[in-house]
Amino acid sequence: MQLDRNQIKLNHYTNQLNFDIKNTQVTLLQELLLHHQITDETDTFQNIDKYINKLEKYATNQDTFKEYLKVLHKIKRRLISYRLVRKSLIEAIDSKDAIDIQDAIIGFNSISLKFAEDTQRLTDLANAELYQKLITIQTTNKDSSNLLLFSFSLAVLLLGIAFYKFHILQTNLQTQLRRAKKAESELKDSEIKLLSYNQDLEREVNEKSKELLQKIYTHPITALANRNKLLEDISEYNFSYMAILNIDKFQSFNDVYGEDVGNEALKFSAKFLQKSIQKLPFMLYHIGGDEFAIVSLHNISIDAQKFVTHIEQILTSYADEIFFHAGIKSHFKMSAGISCTKDERMLAYADMALKEAKQKNIMFSVFNEDKNLEKFHKDDMQCRIKIDYALEHSSILSYFQPIVPIQDSTKSTKYESLVRLRDEKGEIITPFRFLDVAKRHKLYHKISYRVINNTLETIKKYNIACSFNISLADMDHEATMRYLENSLGSFAYNHLLTIELLETEDFQNYDLVLNFCTKMKHYGVKIALDDFGSGYSNFSHALKLPIDFIKIDASLISTIDKDEHSQLMVETIVNLAKRLNVETIAEFVSSEKILDIVKKLGVDYAQGYYLGKPLQIEKYIKS
Repeated sequence: MQLDRNQIKLNHYTNQLNFDIKNTQVTLLQELLLHHQITDETDTFQNIDKYINKLEKYATNQDTFKEYLKVLHKIKRRLISYRLVRKSLIEAIDSKDAIDIQDAIIGFNSISLKFAEDTQRLTDLANAELYQKLITIQTTNKDSSNLLLFSFSLAVLLLGIAFYKFHILQTNLQTQLRRAKKAESELKDSEIKLLSYNQDLEREVNEKSKELLQKIYTHPITALANRNKLLEDISEYNFSYMAILNIDKFQSFNDVYGEDVGNEALKFSAKFLQKSIQKLPFMLYHIGGDEFAIVSLHNISIDAQKFVTHIEQILTSYADEIFFHAGIKSHFKMSAGISCTKDERMLAYADMALKEAKQKNIMFSVFNEDKNLEKFHKDDMQCRIKIDYALEHSSILSYFQPIVPIQDSTKSTKYESLVRLRDEKGEIITPFRFLDVAKRHKLYHKISYRVINNTLETIKKYNIACSFNISLADMDHEATMRYLENSLGSFAYNHLLTIELLETEDFQNYDLVLNFCTKMKHYGVKIALDDFGSGYSNFSHALKLPIDFIKIDASLISTIDKDEHSQLMVETIVNLAKRLNVETIAEFVSSEKILDIVKKLGVDYAQGYYLGKPLQIEKYIKS
C-alpha cells in the first residue's frame, strides 16, 4: 500500500496555512512596533484564503475528515474576526489613543492565541491522519510480505504436487498403453474367434433354415411334400387335374392298434403311392393325417379320362395290398375325390368330391362342372353357420309329440322329445335339414347334450313321461355317455324317462349296445327299440336286449290301411311283444282309419300327426 498524494498535500497545505497565519501575525506586530506602513489586507490574507479553500475542498470528499473539516470551518470564521480585530488595531494606532491601542492589542493577542490553537489543532489532525496512514501502510506491507511468503510456499507445494501428479499420470499412461496393446491383441484374437463363430453360426442358421423348411413343407411321418407345399405349388404351377385320396376307416384302425402302428401304416401307404406314380407324370403330396393328393401338371399330355383311370387303378391295387407289421396283418381301402377344373379352386372341388364319395360309400367321385356338388357344400357351410349360431344362443330346442295310450285309458300320455333348431331369423328348422351336417362337422354330440338337458328339465318341471333318441354315434362318444350318466345320477325322475335306440338295423358292435342298455336300466330308465320291422335283424335284438317298448316302423304303419302284408307284420310284432311282455307303439298314425286298425291289432300306444304334431310342450300341458 502507498501514501495517497492528496494526503501529502493535505499535510503540506495545513502546515503552510499555520505558517502563513503566524507569519501574518508577526508581520503585523513588526509593522506596528516599527511604525511601518501596514500592508494591505487583501495581500495579507490572499495566501491564507487560498490554502483554506484547498483544504476545505479536500476534506469535504473524505469520510474520515469530519473533525478536521469542523476545525477548518472554525478557522474560517475566526479569520473574519481576525480581520476585524486587525482593522480595529490599525484604527487605534492611527488615532494614537493609548487606551484604544492597549485594548486593541489585548484583543489582537487574544484572537491570535486562539488562531494559533486552531491552526495547531488542524496540524495535529492532519499529522494524525498521516500517521494512521503510515501505520496502515506498514501493517499492509507486513501482511503483504507474509502473504507473499505464504504464496511462494504454496506455489512450491503446488508445483511439487503437480510434478507428483505428472509422474503418476505418466505412470498410468504407460500402464494404459500396455493395456491398450494387450487389448488390441485380444481384440484381434476375438475378431478371429468372432469370424469363426459367425461362420459356424451362418452354417447353423442355414442348417436350421433347411430343417425349418423341411418341417414347413414336408410331412413329418412320410417325408412327402405336405399341404403347405401343395398350396404353394398350386400358385406356382398350372395343375391340370387333382385327386385327394383318403384311407377309409383309418381312425378306427389307429384307435385299435395305436399311433405307432398307424404311422407305419401311413408310411406303407406313402411308399405304395410313390411306387404307383413313379412312371407317371404325377406329383404326390401327404396333405393330412390319412389324406394324400396326386396332381398332374398342365403341360403333360394326358386327358381327364386317363387321369381318372389311373386313379381308379391305384385305388384298386391299393385294396389288394397287405399291410403287415409287428404281427398285425390288415387290408386298407381308399376313397378319392377328383377335380379336373384346372383353376385355383381345384383343391376345394377335389375335397368336395371326396366327401361325396364318402357319403355315397363309393370308391371315387369326380367334381361335376355343373357345380351341383359345389352348391351342396355351400349349403352345407350355411347350415353349419346356423348350427353354430343355435349352439351359441341356446336355440337348440325340443318339440314334443304325444304318444297316446289307445288300449288302456288309465295310462298317461307320453311325449317324445324331437330336436329343432331356431336360426337367427327365428325360423324353426327340422332335424332332417341339419343333423347330417352336424355329424359331418362333429357337432352332433353338442346337440345331443342340449336334447338330453331339454328333456330332463321338461320331465322335472311338468312331472310327465318323456323319451328322446340315442344313436350309435352317441353310444360310441365317451363324453356324451359321461354327460348322460352324470345327469341321470342326480335326477329324481328317471322312472319317467324312456331312451329310444336308433339305427337298430346297423348294430354292429352289439356289446356296446347291450352294455348301454344295462347301464340305463340300472338308473331306472326304460328302453324302446325304434324303427322295429324295417329289417329282420332287429327281431333278434328284441329277444336279447332288455327293452320295454317296441316302436313299429313308419313304413309298416303308413300303409297298414292299404296293405294286408303290413297288417300281418304288425300283428306278428304285437304278438311277439306280448309274449316278451313288451308294450308296442305305432308311429306315423296319420288318419282315423289307421288309428282304428292299429287299435284293433292290439297296439298299446299310437303316435302321429292325427293325434298331435311336434309342438312346444306348454301347448299340450295347458290344453
